[in-house]
Amino acid sequence: MSGGGVAGIITTLVGGLFNRPRTRADAVSLLTDSALKQVNELQERTAEAEREAVAARAEAAQARQQMRELTGEIDAAVATLRSWRAAILTPGIEIDQLRVMVRDPGGTINGRHL
Repeated sequence: MSGGGVAGIITTLVGGLFNRPRTRADAVSLLTDSALKQVNELQERTAEAEREAVAARAEAAQARQQMRELTGEIDAAVATLRSWRAAILTPGIEIDQLRVMVRDPGGTINGRHL
């Protein structure tokens, strides 16, 4: 090897040694920035998921409330139908008595105005 070749190799090695801490620092900085970016994205996604979960819980609670109300209305309607059936099957009941029984407070019979 010539003197210039050896000097070039030594310069490269010395430069590599001096640049090594900077390269490590750059790598650490790059990794840190990347990790922070990923953490921030994860925090944003987590916050969005939490907001969606809160909304879903509220919607589910509202649906449960509506189901309870509907169940109550259905139970009341079934009870009314059973009482009407019992009255219809009662011997000696008059049609006028049945009409009074099925008349709703709004003044209709079976949904029809008189």
